[in-house]
Amino acid sequence: MGTSESPVTLRLPRKSIAVASLLLFSTAVLAGISSRSLHAVMMHLVIITLALIVARQLALLVFAACDPRRAPSLVTDTPLVSVIVPAYNEAQVIRSALASVLTIDYPNLEIIVVDDGSTDATSRRARALAGRTPERKVRVFSQANSGKGSALNLGIEHARGKFVLCVDADSRLQPDAIRRGLSYFSDPAVAAVGGGVEVANLRGPLALFQQLEYMVCLNFTRRALSYFGAVTVIPGPIGLFRRDALVAVGGYDERRDMFAEDAELTVRLLSRGWRIKGDTSMIARTQVPQDMFSLLRQRYRWKRGLFQAFDANVLPLLLLPGFRGFGITLFLGLECFLLDLLNFTVFVFFLTHVLAHWELKPMLAAYALIIGMELAALLVACRGKGFFRNAGLLLVQRITYANILQAWGILALLDEWRSTRMDWDKLERMRGVEGAS
Repeated sequence: MGTSESPVTLRLPRKSIAVASLLLFSTAVLAGISSRSLHAVMMHLVIITLALIVARQLALLVFAACDPRRAPSLVTDTPLVSVIVPAYNEAQVIRSALASVLTIDYPNLEIIVVDDGSTDATSRRARALAGRTPERKVRVFSQANSGKGSALNLGIEHARGKFVLCVDADSRLQPDAIRRGLSYFSDPAVAAVGGGVEVANLRGPLALFQQLEYMVCLNFTRRALSYFGAVTVIPGPIGLFRRDALVAVGGYDERRDMFAEDAELTVRLLSRGWRIKGDTSMIARTQVPQDMFSLLRQRYRWKRGLFQAFDANVLPLLLLPGFRGFGITLFLGLECFLLDLLNFTVFVFFLTHVLAHWELKPMLAAYALIIGMELAALLVACRGKGFFRNAGLLLVQRITYANILQAWGILALLDEWRSTRMDWDKLERMRGVEGAS
């Protein structure tokens, strides 16, 4: 199992996009400094960008509010579910990871740990725990280090369940996670359900910013897209799959230069006509980077990986019948790079204009509109609980954290278009967080 290349050869013109992007940024600088004609053109681009942002956010708000939350009581039978935990040098957390899975309120589980060539005590600790819990059918497999996609595929090959729950080794699941997820599979077109992700190591402002980002951006967007069965990323910490769907599309991509195997698999499932749902009450808590360098490394990989997922599957998506394929392609194109380019261009234009002319009003008006949209998303995402506490944090996040990540995302895209080499890295696990060993 495992795909090494896309079945189609169409790719986006990466170098041309890179050159056009650099020209656009240069134009924004010139327009902000002096040129009246370029200034007028750039103001039209600002209006178009803000209109896209508002239209996107309003659509997400409407569909996030419309999508019903399914109750776990809807599950009447208990088919076998195989829980797959890929692990590479996870000795710090593997015990607590398995302990979390063992507390899931579901009677028919098997647990598969795949040790991906760890050089620490991951395999030994997992096998020791497996030996003490035979009633849960805990099995441990080892392979030479081949990457997360390969480890997940090995788990899928050995899985006996009709459904497969893929979780990261640092994931801490809510006991009702499986029951909530299974309720969606009464629809035979549903291939997978992505859960909601929360921060486990909630310490310091950087972790608080990430928790807010998960709430207002990632989980909120997943909840809205679920209305259409078009969730574009099943998160690594918690994804429940129909095993037959995974086998039908060839499982995870095992290439070492595929930097977001979860996004690529999700988009590939969508491109084959499957529906992907999301449930933000199907919760997994995960560790997040605690320093800026680690965060930037993670987001660099995410941004490049999301573009790769879109690029590898754009033609199959467009060939889907009806409006569905076009709609998913348009949304993915906006999310993967178009909105990033437009947002950064507008930011560069405003910044140079302020520095050259000390005129703040247009920039403040644009930011007020964007923040207003994000506050509305926050209200829907948190359902009113803790809104005022998080609103102040959101304002600080928008003018600091969000702008830094936006600029870093542009760098990641430019590197992806230039085929810059990048190695996989791994977040250092922490002891002392919730559930950690």
